[in-house]
Amino acid sequence: MTVLLLNDTDEDGAHFGCQRVMRTMRQELALRGMPDLPSLKVGTDWKSDARAMAALDAAQVVVINGEGTLHHGKHRGRWLLEAGARVKARGGRVALVNALWQDNPQDWADLAVRFDILCCRDSRSAGALAEQAGCRVDWIGDLSMFPTAPPSLPGVRQGITVSCSVNRKVTERLASLTDRMQAEFLPITTTLKAVSPHLTGMRRAIRKAYAQWFQRRFVSAHPATRFVAGDVAYMQSLAQHRLLVTGRFHAVTMAIASGTPFVAVASNSWKIEALLADIGLDADRVQPLDTITPALFASRNWDFSTEEITRIEAALRQWRIAGHALFDRIAAL
Repeated sequence: MTVLLLNDTDEDGAHFGCQRVMRTMRQELALRGMPDLPSLKVGTDWKSDARAMAALDAAQVVVINGEGTLHHGKHRGRWLLEAGARVKARGGRVALVNALWQDNPQDWADLAVRFDILCCRDSRSAGALAEQAGCRVDWIGDLSMFPTAPPSLPGVRQGITVSCSVNRKVTERLASLTDRMQAEFLPITTTLKAVSPHLTGMRRAIRKAYAQWFQRRFVSAHPATRFVAGDVAYMQSLAQHRLLVTGRFHAVTMAIASGTPFVAVASNSWKIEALLADIGLDADRVQPLDTITPALFASRNWDFSTEEITRIEAALRQWRIAGHALFDRIAAL
């Protein structure tokens, strides 16, 4: 049976959260008899790509990694749903998993309701999709939290580490914070400017050169910037620090998985707030950008409370059990 992954967000390990999500999906499906699955990368417009369309039309089962794509009616989200509908129309099976769902048009839900499995990555998204589609929608926490986290390094956590944001201006503000706090700036990516896998030839070379120039300029302006090569190294760094400050959803999920207290700036959707609500963490851990100052971190102890630690452990345990059941359902397709 031909199985195809859609919305493969792991672009050569450049984003550690996406790296963990896709590795989890591949490993769990491989354990269930589906190794080395082909995929279509994030942002693939399959209608304009003959090879992508051929791969889609050859697939009997499609697993769509919804991740952060399905919000506010963005065209990339529509591509995924229309791809699933195309597979269903010829008798194939479709699973939409790990999905954010926010402020989407009704016709999107009309496509999704045809799928065999619907599973969001937070309860707010599941509720929004269920209301629009008129059907049951399951949910578990983001798959970046599914693997067992590497153990904390020995010793006492010390210092603050600061991460980036999807918004360039927020990233600049956060990097400036490290200059004033003698903290390190540790992006959740291997490069500050991504190079799309869809770029080829001269356009790719130009984009890569620009990304390298931008990064050199950024590091020169913010010398506390440090990069690591992958998700394990990133989580090991988190485990050495007493606090993470970030504008990235996946930096928050990896902080939770590594037991690292955090303060976050809201991202481009409700994803961070929804995650905190699902676990039962202090809502003050999400702050407006203007409040992210040295005074904020001196004003109180941001360590996890005993209740937060208990809730995190319970949520991760529950989501791993539910995750195994989800992959069993996908395998049954």
